[in-house]
Formats: sequence, C-alpha cells, structure tokens
Amino acid sequence: MQSIKLGRTFIMAAALGLFPALALAADKPTADEAKKVIDYYYHGKGLSPVLVETRICHDIQHDGDDKNECAGDVTGQPIKKGDSDYVWMAFMAPNGSDAQPVIVQLELNGAVRWVRNISVSGGLRTRTWLKHTFDKPGAWKLKISLDTGTSVTPLGTMDLNVQE
Repeated sequence: MQSIKLGRTFIMAAALGLFPALALAADKPTADEAKKVIDYYYHGKGLSPVLVETRICHDIQHDGDDKNECAGDVTGQPIKKGDSDYVWMAFMAPNGSDAQPVIVQLELNGAVRWVRNISVSGGLRTRTWLKHTFDKPGAWKLKISLDTGTSVTPLGTMDLNVQE
C-alpha cells in the first residue's frame, strides 16, 4: 500500500509542477505535460487533491473577471503584527472525486497556534481561503495537509515572517 501512496504522491507532484504553467498560460505545455494533467483530472478518481498554489492576501476579489482571486498579494513579504490576512489556496482534484478533508495549520516558533479544516472536491481549479489575524511577531509556518483518516499527508508549507 505504501508504494501506491508514493506513486500517487509522485503523480500529484508532477501535476503540481505543471498546473501553474497552465494556469498562467505563459508557456504552452508539452503534449506529455498536458496529457499527464488530463489523465489525472479525468481518470484519477480516488487520487488525492493537488495544492496548486498558496498565497497570503490582504483581500479577495469578490466580482469581475478576477472573482475569487487573491487581491493585495503579500506572499513572501513581512506581515505586520495585527494584520488580518487571507490564506488563499488553489487546488486541483480529479473530476468526480468525493470531498477530501484538508487541514490548514499555522505554527509560531514550532507551536500550533491555529487549525482549520476544509474539504476539497473534484475540480480543475478549486479556490478557497481562510482569514487569520497574525497577533504575534515571529517565524510562522503554514502547513497544508491531506487528512486520510489514518495519517496526514503534507500538501505544502510556507514560511511567514510577522513583524512588530
């Protein structure tokens, strides 16, 4: 069973590497890259979702062409103590997949400070977000993981710097 999970993780990692290129449409994917994503989306039922992108945002666009997109992206920049920002996430999951539980966790200096549960269903580009107030300065870590019921599989992490 472990080799199957590792194989699925490899497929997800491959799709994760490709999907941002498709989403940004900056470069045309190769035929093999496109086929890998199409196969995952249409024939990957039962496989785990892929965390395509994570951002820290001041706001979420609520209408127009950019509806549900990150507005005021501050990813990679210091966050001011007391700021309420959004953890914005984009997932891809095989078409027809049942909702799968995902854990979103924030740690400060290694201590868990905040945990939220979301569910991700099948979709080519599912976006979701959670709001958090960063109330203490320090080295924060965002962890996003799939809850399989018997274990937790990391989907992605991000280091955050909160300053006074």
